[in-house]
Amino acid sequence: AAETGLGGTSAVGCFPGGASSCGALDMSGNVWEWCQSLYADYPYRADDGREDLEADGSRVLRGGAFDGYQRDVWCAYRFRFDPGSRSGSLGFRVVVAPGS
Repeated sequence: AAETGLGGTSAVGCFPGGASSCGALDMSGNVWEWCQSLYADYPYRADDGREDLEADGSRVLRGGAFDGYQRDVWCAYRFRFDPGSRSGSLGFRVVVAPGS
């Protein structure tokens, strides 16, 4: 978040105090991370069309970003954005499971 004073993204591991219970680091606050879901109201229903990868509309972003507010930096906070737009505070996380 902007309160760190970094002014940009940071390397994974810069904030070890925020490690998850499984040891994952920096899961929020670096860049807004894209999700495949279309933005829609809760409650979540997988069969309501929001998981249609061919559909047009704003997609969900999660996690907050370095240029945002500390109150928005948590994995459950969601935001929406047009996937055709660009911003230096949007990105994605690549995850590879051991043994894959």
